[in-house]
Amino acid sequence: MHGWPRECPWLAYCGYLPSRKIWQLRKIIDTHSCSRQLNIKLMNAKWLSQEIDRSLVENPNLKVNDIRTKALRKWNTNVSISKARRAKLIATRQVEGDFKEQYKRVYDYGHELLRCNPKSTVQIKVDSHIGDAIFQRMYVCLKACKDSFISCRPIICLDRCFLKGVYKGELLTAVGRDPNDQMLPLAYAVVEVENKDNWTWFLQLLIEDLEGSDGLVLAIQELLPRAKQRYCVRHLYANFRKRFGGQVLKNLMWTAATSTYPQAWEREMLKIKEVNIEAYKYLIGIPLRFWSRSRFTGQAMCDTLDNNITEAFNSVLIHARGKPIITMMEDIRVYGMKRWATNKTKVASMDFTIFEVRHTSSVGNKFTLDLDTKECSCRKWLISGIPCCHAIATMNYSNVDPDNFTPTCFRRPTYEEVYASIIFPLNGPQLCETTHFNDVLPPMMRKLPGRPKKKRRLEA
Repeated sequence: MHGWPRECPWLAYCGYLPSRKIWQLRKIIDTHSCSRQLNIKLMNAKWLSQEIDRSLVENPNLKVNDIRTKALRKWNTNVSISKARRAKLIATRQVEGDFKEQYKRVYDYGHELLRCNPKSTVQIKVDSHIGDAIFQRMYVCLKACKDSFISCRPIICLDRCFLKGVYKGELLTAVGRDPNDQMLPLAYAVVEVENKDNWTWFLQLLIEDLEGSDGLVLAIQELLPRAKQRYCVRHLYANFRKRFGGQVLKNLMWTAATSTYPQAWEREMLKIKEVNIEAYKYLIGIPLRFWSRSRFTGQAMCDTLDNNITEAFNSVLIHARGKPIITMMEDIRVYGMKRWATNKTKVASMDFTIFEVRHTSSVGNKFTLDLDTKECSCRKWLISGIPCCHAIATMNYSNVDPDNFTPTCFRRPTYEEVYASIIFPLNGPQLCETTHFNDVLPPMMRKLPGRPKKKRRLEA
C-alpha cells in the first residue's frame, strides 16, 4: 500500500503467510506528504452494514444520519447519504429478514404457530389463477385471545392501519376491553386493501372464533344485523369540522354525544340549531344509536365514544408495520405474549377485588332511582354498568354496600380468568418445519402517484 497521490513517499509492504493465514507487515515508510482523505472507497455499503448490524439490533430506529456520524467519529471518514441508506437497508434485511423471501414461508410460519398454540386460527388465502401462488391475505386469532374474550364484556373495537414495508397493504385489527378497561388484542389480519370483501372475510372468521360478537358498516350489517354498532365520535367530529368549524359547535356536538338521556341530548341539539342549522341537519342525518350515549343500550356495559383503544394498539405496532410480514406477525405475537404474562403477574399482586372507577355528574338535576332493578333515570348506570353517583348516594343512605352492585366483569376473579391463558413462544425459522405448500409470491406492488409521504395524516 502506498500514499495517494503517487508522489507521497508513505509505503506499507505486507506479505501473506499461508501456514498461519495472516498478513505480516514487512516494511513501512511512515512519512506523509499528502493531505488526509476522508473518502475511502473500500468502505462500501456491504462492509458498513456489517459494522452497524449490532447497533441496529440495539436501536431499531437508527437513523441514516446516525450512521454517517458514527463513520466520521469512529473511522474519520465521510459517508454519503445514499451509501448510509444502502448500508442500513442491507443490515435491516440481515436482522429482520428479506421482504420477498418471508412471503415464501408464510405457510411454514402458520404451521409453527398452530403447533405451538393449538386450537388457534390461522387462515392464509392466495391467488393461484395465473399458476403462481400470490399472497392475498392472512388472518390470525390465538387460542389465548379466544379464551380471554369469553370473560370480557361483549364489545369489540375494529380498525385498520397501513403497512409501511416494500409491498404495502393494510392490517385489520380487532381489540376488546379487559375488566380494567384496557386493550385486549383479539385478532389481526394482513390484507391487500381495506374493502367490504376483506372486512366480510375478517368478520366471518372473527365470529367463528369468538362465537358471535359486536362488530364496518356494510360487512357488519350483513353479517351481524343484531349487533349494536357505534361510530368513533372523534373521527365523526373530524369529518364534521371540515364543514362546520369553530369551538362553539365542537363543544355543543361533544356535549350532545356524551348526554346520557334523551332530554339532555335534545337541549344540546337545539343549541346547535340556533348556531348553525346546517350543522344541525348534518348531525340529525346520522342515526343517533351510532354516536350518542342517550341511545346506547346497557348490553355492552361500556360508555366509550371513541376508538382510541385500537388506535393505541396500532401505535404499539408502528415500527412493526414497516417490517417483513413474518417479522411483523412475530412482533405482534410477542407483544401479546408479554402483555398476557405482565397482566397475569400484576393481578397476582392485587389485594382488592374491584377495580377503581371514577364517575362525575352535573349538579342541580334530579333523577329517579330503583335499586331493585338497578336503574337510574340519568342512564349512566345502565350504559356503563357502574353505579352512578346517584345510586351510590342512595346506597349509602340505605346502608347498602355499593360493592355488591358492581358487575362481575369488573371484579378481580374475572381479570384473572382473562389472563389465565398463555401465548406460547415459537421456534426460529431454522427450526420451523417445512410444509408441502408451494412458495408464495408477494402481492403485486402498487405504486401511488407522487412522492411517498413520510408523516401520518392526522384524523385519517
